[in-house]
Amino acid sequence: MGAGHRNYGRAVQRPAQDRKATGHTFLIVVEGEATERLYLEEVRVRIKRKAAALLVHHGDHTDPVGVVREAIKLRDAQSARPNAEPYDRVWVVVDREKQNHPRREQMPAALKLAEANDIQVAISIPSIEFWLLLHFEFTTKAFDGCDAVKKALKKFIKKYEKADLPLDDLLGRVETAVKNAGKCHGHWESAGGDGNPSTHLDKLIKELNDSSPVRLF
Repeated sequence: MGAGHRNYGRAVQRPAQDRKATGHTFLIVVEGEATERLYLEEVRVRIKRKAAALLVHHGDHTDPVGVVREAIKLRDAQSARPNAEPYDRVWVVVDREKQNHPRREQMPAALKLAEANDIQVAISIPSIEFWLLLHFEFTTKAFDGCDAVKKALKKFIKKYEKADLPLDDLLGRVETAVKNAGKCHGHWESAGGDGNPSTHLDKLIKELNDSSPVRLF
């Protein structure tokens, strides 16, 4: 099913009966122009947050430092607008790529800049495709770059394309992805290593899930 076709029949949307929504307003700046944006926009729709309260933005930068700088610029511009509600939660979503990719060297500076400006970073190692893979299976087997993750993902999404995601299937499995990502965190905390593979998108998804009375899980 393509990104332009939505079927909400399988979405689990539970009213917040005993859990109060946080009311946070979010700015999410993504590195990728297709996968991350499409996925997070679908999350926004399903938790029924208006774009003014949850903006997913893809800009001109793909390097981690540039993405963080763009997030700072957009947040500050929003805060300076008269009568505009400021973003109180700002996230950037980036990939670290494979071992010898330039982003590996750029990431420490990006993380330092983000921390200094109260910005959260959701890193996927090596790529966003690992987050998608976790919707279907748990693994800590290292991947040699994005293409290797895509190959594993195509066992479950045979015609995977960045701009044509099976969003209904993926969002129906999001709780599994969050749990599997948490298991990855636990693995690397005990085993050490460089975190290949892992992702922190679960932390962003949990924040978004808790921000609204309409829940993904």
